[in-house]
This record gives sequence, structure tokens and C-alpha cells, in this order.
Amino acid sequence: MAAPLDVNIEHLNGSWVLNKALSSESDPFLKLQKVSWLIRKAFSFATIYIQILQYPIKEKESSEPSTKIDFIQTASAGLAGSKEERILDWAKYDHTDYFFGTVKGQSQFIYGAPAKDGTMRPEFELQTDTTSAEIKQFLRGEIELDWSKSPGFLVEAQDEPVEGETRGCWVHTFERNEKLGWTAEQVSTSDSGNISFFNWKLMFIG
Repeated sequence: MAAPLDVNIEHLNGSWVLNKALSSESDPFLKLQKVSWLIRKAFSFATIYIQILQYPIKEKESSEPSTKIDFIQTASAGLAGSKEERILDWAKYDHTDYFFGTVKGQSQFIYGAPAKDGTMRPEFELQTDTTSAEIKQFLRGEIELDWSKSPGFLVEAQDEPVEGETRGCWVHTFERNEKLGWTAEQVSTSDSGNISFFNWKLMFIG
């Protein structure tokens, strides 16, 4: 089923089902995050349901406007539900659940600028501690995991375009599990009008 055309990265409200046929295999990256074999096995058989609530809020300290996204996940195969809350102000927040443990994460909206090849690519500061230029190229949608050239993301128009020549809107997230010793960095956009609703590039560093 195609996502409605009015669904974009700034308006993700709705109930969704994870389409595993259009997703990469989950077990390798869940293993990197040290998720137990039993939970990974149950996840591979489960149907995953996600309710997304996205709404405006004010930052606690500055009262500046911000956005909050709640991901409420339920599943079959006996997996317990979970809830993840992201506030897009780039502040660090702690989140704990049975699946990933205790994670400190931060999220923000980011925007795009024209690349040398004329495509629009998200602009952001890489948080992953690495000297590999390919990691940022992958997260920007320039290359695939096999290093082949990537067509990149579907570029969306944002509600309130930022100044200059930038356009398009993405969510940039960086998370760290200090106890288990992994970090994850993600750049994502919705895919309005397509069979999937959420495209993302995700890189884990153990």
C-alpha cells in the first residue's frame, strides 16, 4: 500500500506495518547492538506494528519551538511492546527498553544542498568517530554498502524552507550505548507516494 502523499518527514502521524520484504536483513545490525539471540530470532518471525505521533512542543530551557516524535511499537511472536521518544532539538536524552538497553540519543531536522552531481544531499556534521570518508558518503546517500553509486533520497519540500538554496528535509539521529559500547548514526526521510514510508541510511560502529 502506498503512503499518502501528505505524509512526509514533518508529518509522520499514522499507524504502519514494517514491510520486511523491502527491508535489509535485521539480524546483522541487531547482533552488532548485542541484542540477544532469542530476541533477534523472535524479531525475525514477528510482524512489527508502529504507531507514530509527531507534534510540536517547546524546549524546556529556552521555550523555543521544537518537534517531538513518539514511536510506539507492538509486535506478534510474543515480543513485548516498546516506546521511543525523540525530541528534535539535538539535546541528549536517555532512553531504556528491553530491546536496546540504555541509550543516550539526540535528533534534529537537517536540510539539503546541491552536490557536485546536481543532486540534493543532506548536510550535517558526522558524529561517528571515524576517519573513513565513505561513512558520511553512505549516510548522505552518495554510495551504497557495496560502494557503488547511489541515487540518494527522495527529496521532499519542507513546510518552511530555510534560507538560501537549501531544500529537502531529513532527520539526523545519533545514539550511544555506553555500557555495550556501540554507537549508531542515522539519516532518514519519508518516501511519500511509494510503497514504503520511511527510507533511512544507518551506520553502526561497534
